[in-house]
Amino acid sequence: MGLPYRLLLFCILGIGLKLGAQDVLQARKVVRELCSDDFAGRGYVEEGTSKTLKFLQQEFKKYKLQPMSDGFLQPFAYQAVAYPEMVRLVADGIDLIPGEEFLADAGFPTLKGIFQLLRVDSAMLDNGIQFEKLKKQNLRNTFLIVDEVKSWNLLHPERAQVILTNEIGARGHAYVKVENLVWSVAHEFSKLPVLRIKKGVLKEPVLKLEMNIEAQITVLSSANAVGYVKGKKYPDSFLVVTAHFDHLGKFGANTIFPGANDNASGIAMMLDLAAWFSKNQPDFSVVFIAFGGEEAGLLGSLYFTENPLVPLTKIRFLLNLDLMGTGDKGLTAVNGSIFPNEFSLLQTCNSIGSYLPAIHARGKAANSDHYYFSEKGVPALFVYLMGDYHHYHDPGDSYENLPFSKYTESFLLLKDFLEALQD
Repeated sequence: MGLPYRLLLFCILGIGLKLGAQDVLQARKVVRELCSDDFAGRGYVEEGTSKTLKFLQQEFKKYKLQPMSDGFLQPFAYQAVAYPEMVRLVADGIDLIPGEEFLADAGFPTLKGIFQLLRVDSAMLDNGIQFEKLKKQNLRNTFLIVDEVKSWNLLHPERAQVILTNEIGARGHAYVKVENLVWSVAHEFSKLPVLRIKKGVLKEPVLKLEMNIEAQITVLSSANAVGYVKGKKYPDSFLVVTAHFDHLGKFGANTIFPGANDNASGIAMMLDLAAWFSKNQPDFSVVFIAFGGEEAGLLGSLYFTENPLVPLTKIRFLLNLDLMGTGDKGLTAVNGSIFPNEFSLLQTCNSIGSYLPAIHARGKAANSDHYYFSEKGVPALFVYLMGDYHHYHDPGDSYENLPFSKYTESFLLLKDFLEALQD
């Protein structure tokens, strides 16, 4: 049978929806586990990374994937700044809640003491005499509030740059009108400590900050977890399905970044696809890779492309999964305009199955683990789901908040697409 008829028949029989209902239950179980306190945000403290890798090894064994290396793992290591214990910020005697009311930028160094707060406003930048007085002040014990400096960059670019590059010698910068607190990863300490405080938290004027933030540089032992299902007709040609397992860990002892949508959901989808192909042997071999170090700069996928466990020239196509927890507004495919034939096939599968409301194409972007593969000539799409879910790199990206609104349909779409690629 041709592809469209086979997929249409599959949908009419309703088998796909039955399988999908089971898949979303399993996906919920995986996401709940990976977002639990025991995994500590799958980052740089409390063995979050090693615990996640053990979980992936168990899952790969459960689905009878074959290893490409010892214990399914391809080890590598990298350096990151971690905040395992004390993180405290007090504004004029009021304790602020880490992750909810304030964050320190990634790379914020260990800092303890009482610091003055000084707002840099338009009057200081407009008035040359006041600005010169500001430059002459001793600001080594002062955090400058700099929310509005960038907006004056066009009017007073030289003065704005003096502030933004901290030529003025302040102890640090503070943004106190932040709409959404988001976090990231740094490899080394920043020369300019930056605080971000949620809009409306401070009852101005605030005169001083008392802080005790403990940071440390750690060398993290990570790995890529790699398993595969051997193809029955073309075992030496590969389809590759990837998703990163790491997230941001913890900011202090009590603030966890669970990373439900980013990217426990992608791992859940990858494992569901592994379960399907382990029971329905494909013609081509299908490789499943859970990358470490994505949040720290696509480090796991970079390492794999430089030390490939399968020849990159033998990869027929790579599908990278991230942000798989929504879908009520459809799916976006990065590289969709770069690989129009495969993108068109994805659209066809969606049209036949009536799975998602829309499929959008984007161009090239270095925003996930597909990037280094496509840079080396491997055809690849990075797909993510879209919806009314606004948690990203914040503590609210939790299992409890994730809707899984179109998970079933997305699983069926991606399964159909991978099967169609083998046609």
